[in-house]
Amino acid sequence: MHVNAPGWVWSCRVLWAVLPVTLGELLADAIAGRDGAGPWIAVVAAWCTWAVGLGTTLVADPRALTVNRILAPVPLVAAIWSATQATPGPLGWSGVAAAAVLAVVSLAAPVGEWAIDGGSYGDEHRAPLRCPTALLAGPVPAAWLLAVAPGLGAVLAAVTGRPVVAVPLAVLGVAGAWVGGRSLHRLAGRALVFVPAGVTLVDALALAEPVLLARRSITRVGPAPADTTARDLTVGAAGLILQVDLDDALTIVPAVGRGGVAEAVEVRSVLVAPTRPGVFLRVAEERGLRVARG
Repeated sequence: MHVNAPGWVWSCRVLWAVLPVTLGELLADAIAGRDGAGPWIAVVAAWCTWAVGLGTTLVADPRALTVNRILAPVPLVAAIWSATQATPGPLGWSGVAAAAVLAVVSLAAPVGEWAIDGGSYGDEHRAPLRCPTALLAGPVPAAWLLAVAPGLGAVLAAVTGRPVVAVPLAVLGVAGAWVGGRSLHRLAGRALVFVPAGVTLVDALALAEPVLLARRSITRVGPAPADTTARDLTVGAAGLILQVDLDDALTIVPAVGRGGVAEAVEVRSVLVAPTRPGVFLRVAEERGLRVARG
């Protein structure tokens, strides 16, 4: 298990840490002069988001990663709204920039691998898998909106003096955060797990159950040839695809849609898509697997 925080994680921590100093002034200007409890609700929501967001960067854990990636774009949304309500000064603009960079950095592959590998046990290393392109094009943004939009709407309604709208949105926000968060957290469970016996592929999107690629059976790990006939277990992920060749037939049970019937098939090579293929090959080499880099 490798849990030393890389520079990307420290960048994420710093960006979260500076938000109260930079973006805080702009948020304060945006809600200044408003009556009722709305401004106080906004302040409490902002501080809670900041505290939880920063806290998730201090814990190498898949659940913390999911929460961090859900919350990281929220300061940018708040910054954009605040900029429409009050003219940002130099500090405010730096807060907007920090919020924008945070939304990007939180999605960086090294951040994801550090957090997901934090869930390893003993002599394991977890290499997260790349998200399928089809999910990035629609379902993932939709799940994020479900998780955060009602809550943000409730705060905005409170700030603008519409409690009749804010209360039902707040209730919906709790339910949306639970449903959307659970859907997004499934992605954090997808990984190639190095274990003493080999590499276990854990991916509910591709397989009905995890499968062990036994060390003694692996003959090659490396970039997939252009004319490969290996079984595709990438679920449509983009980027560099790796191929694992086996000298013994392996029985796998591919995942099927709701109502479908899962049937076992035998394979001798599979395609996988770790988020950091170079790191995956390096770890494979360190563990004595036969790595071909070309």
